Amino acid sequence: MVLAVFLTLVFVFMAVYSFVFIRRNLIRYLSLVIYAAAIFFVWNPNATTVIANFWGVNRGIDFVLVLLSIALMNGILICAKHISSQHQQITKIVRHMAIRDARVLEDNDHLH
Repeated sequence: MVLAVFLTLVFVFMAVYSFVFIRRNLIRYLSLVIYAAAIFFVWNPNATTVIANFWGVNRGIDFVLVLLSIALMNGILICAKHISSQHQQITKIVRHMAIRDARVLEDNDHLH
């Protein structure tokens, strides 16, 4: 019971945080639905077993762990994509600055 109350408070906080700080409406409302489902499953753990049995998995926790693994891998891949994109943007900026600074130095050398 204590864990259920704690998890409910955590999920409510995360839902409010997501709703306030995520700008894209689709992701905002999708996260609210996911957190509402998480709260439902915290208070009705047998529902995960029913869903797991429908998909051919014996226990609900096994099904939840598989879904969690997929979600984590997705999150890691998305973060890696964003980091790679940032590296490419930083490289372009630094390259542009280096060329600009080299031209300024070259122009100063011609003046003297």
